[in-house]
Amino acid sequence: MRTIWFLQAGFFLLLAQPVCGLTIGEVVAQINRQNFQQTHANLFISAGQNRGFTGDLDANILRVPAFQHDAARDYIRTRFEEFGLHTSLDPFWFTKTYGAPAYTYTNCNNVVAIQYGAATNAGWYIIGGHYDSVDEGQQEQQSPGADDNASGTAGVLEVARVLSRYTFRDNLMYIAFDAEEKTLQGSWHFVDTCTTTNPVLTNLIQRSAVRGMISLDMIAYNPTNSNHNEARIRGGSSSTAAPVRIGLSDALRNYTSVRPYNSGVVTASDHQPFYSRGMDACLLIEYSYGSNPFYHKTGDSINSDGYIDYDYAVELTRGVAAYCCEQAGIILPATLTLPDVRADRGETVFSWGAPSGSIYRIEYTGNLRDTNGWHPLCFITNFSGWTTLSITDQVGTVSQRFYRVEHLYEQ
Repeated sequence: MRTIWFLQAGFFLLLAQPVCGLTIGEVVAQINRQNFQQTHANLFISAGQNRGFTGDLDANILRVPAFQHDAARDYIRTRFEEFGLHTSLDPFWFTKTYGAPAYTYTNCNNVVAIQYGAATNAGWYIIGGHYDSVDEGQQEQQSPGADDNASGTAGVLEVARVLSRYTFRDNLMYIAFDAEEKTLQGSWHFVDTCTTTNPVLTNLIQRSAVRGMISLDMIAYNPTNSNHNEARIRGGSSSTAAPVRIGLSDALRNYTSVRPYNSGVVTASDHQPFYSRGMDACLLIEYSYGSNPFYHKTGDSINSDGYIDYDYAVELTRGVAAYCCEQAGIILPATLTLPDVRADRGETVFSWGAPSGSIYRIEYTGNLRDTNGWHPLCFITNFSGWTTLSITDQVGTVSQRFYRVEHLYEQ
C-alpha cells in the first residue's frame, strides 16, 4: 500500500490522504450479514432444490451432476473471478459403491481460486468448503443443503470477497469442493493430484509449504440451548496442539462473540485428506451438528423457520478471515503522521505507524513524469516491535521531492 508525499521550497503538501489505522478487526468486520445472506441465497437452498447427482439404479448409466449442482458451481466460479482471483475448475470422476453395484460419477469439479502473496518464499493457507449436497442416489433424502454445506461455501466466498482486496505475505487459496458427500472425493482428488512431496514437481503445491487448511462445514445452525454461540474445531487426531487449531481458536476468541471448543476428532470433512497427507488441517463446524434436526434431510433449506442463524454464520466466517489475516500476514496500510520539515538543516523527517515485523520500502523522485522513475531511499524492518518508524532524508538544496512508502509484508 503506497502513500506519496511532496516537498517543495520548505513546505509540505500531502498529495493523497493517508489511510488511518486500519486494523484486522476492521477488515473482518467487512464480512456482514447482508452480503453473506445474499451469497447464501444464490447457492440454491430453497425447498425442492438440490446440488447433488443423478441416481439411476443401473450401474451401467453414468451418474452426473443434476438439479442445481452446476448452476451453483458456475455461480461460485463467477464470484471468484469477480474478486480478481486466479480461478479454475479442477475436474475429476470416481466410482463408488452403495451395496453391491459400483456407480461411476463424472463431470465433477472443484472450484479453485488463488490469491498470490508478496513474499518470495510464500507459504499456502487454504480455506475450503464443499458445495455439493446429498441426494437420493446415495440412499439419503434429496436435500437443498442450506446448512450442509451452502453455509460453509458462502463463508469461503465471503472470506475471499473481503480478503481479495488486500495484499498478504503468503498465498491464500479458496476451494469449493465437489463430492464431499461421496466420501470426500473432491478433496482427495485435489490433495493427491495438486499437492506433492516431490520437490522436482514445481507445478504442484509442496505439502511442506501448506501452513494451514480450514474446512468450513455446517456453520449456520445455532441452537438456543446452553450451546448457543459455540463452535467446535476438530481435526484428524485428538491432539489440540496443532498450530492451525490453536490459531483459529485464538482468532475466534479475539475477533468474534463465538466460544470455540478445540477438541475431538472428525474425519468426515474436507480437512481429512490434507491431514492424512501430512498437512496441518482442521474443521470448523457448528457445536451441535449431531443434533441438527435437518441433517441430510429435505428440511435443510432456507424455508425451515428459525433454522439458519446468519449472525452466527457471519461470526464464524469472521474468525476464519481473522485467522488468515494473522497467520498469512495481511499487509495493512501505513498510518502516516505529518512530516517534520527542518528547512534550516535541509532535511525532512517523516513517520508512520508500523506493526511489529513489518517491512517497508521508501523511494523518492524529483519529478512524477521522470522517465527514470522512482529511486530507492532505503528499506526498513520493524525488528524491535516499535509502534512508529521514522526516516530522515537530507534534501539539501533540492527544490522538490516526492516520496512514497510501500508496506511490503510481515516477517
